[in-house]
Amino acid sequence: MIDPLTLLLYAAAIFVATVAQRVVGLGFGLVMGPVSTIVAGPIAAVPLNCIFAVVACSLMLPGVWREVDWRRLTWLLLPAVPASVAGLLLARVVSADALRIAVGILAIAGVLISVVFTRSRHTLDGPGTRIGSGLAIGGFNAAVGVGAPLVGIYALVSRWDPIVLAATMQPFWVVLNLVTLGERAVLVPEGFPQWPWWAWVGASAAAALGTLLAHRIAHRVPAGVARAAVIVLSIVGGVAVIATGIAGLLATA
Repeated sequence: MIDPLTLLLYAAAIFVATVAQRVVGLGFGLVMGPVSTIVAGPIAAVPLNCIFAVVACSLMLPGVWREVDWRRLTWLLLPAVPASVAGLLLARVVSADALRIAVGILAIAGVLISVVFTRSRHTLDGPGTRIGSGLAIGGFNAAVGVGAPLVGIYALVSRWDPIVLAATMQPFWVVLNLVTLGERAVLVPEGFPQWPWWAWVGASAAAALGTLLAHRIAHRVPAGVARAAVIVLSIVGGVAVIATGIAGLLATA
């Protein structure tokens, strides 16, 4: 259950996360991960994030449809879907908090290396890079609800145009999170949040309002600002994931 005041705060977080998701192409899970953990607990946080990511990204999709890079989307999605099964199975045998710490460290290191890489004139965007990125994003998103920092790493090394990135990641997250929810229902059925109907409606309304605002400002954000936002959100997300993992380990110690 969730009380009205907590729902109001949660809806405000969804509003902010939706704006970031539309403008940059990532950020929903980074903002909502810690918030959902506080509101619903670590077990329910992952499916909760998946549900509202599907809602938010589905609302954004009609407005970005023409800018989606469907070929690159396919390259990333095909490995991400089977990797999500592996991620769920891994989460069943390894401590989720330990996984969060490991993912956070890898994400921060990867972003820093990517920033150094982008100072050169090289671009890393072959089939191997796309497949490897899809595997990592799908696996870690299913295991601990964190895939955005890995998207940021790929976007940096491939020099992905920020506008196309922001558009392409909306259908990516819709498909991947729907698949992850279906897999969780079969493999890890426990932990789905039991909220009243008005809580789902209220949180979804916040996503709709965030989408309306984000569509108005998305194309006004300079490319350099968008790339900087990818870097900052990825690093902050990595730090938040590490902090969540450490807090979880301390709570069970």
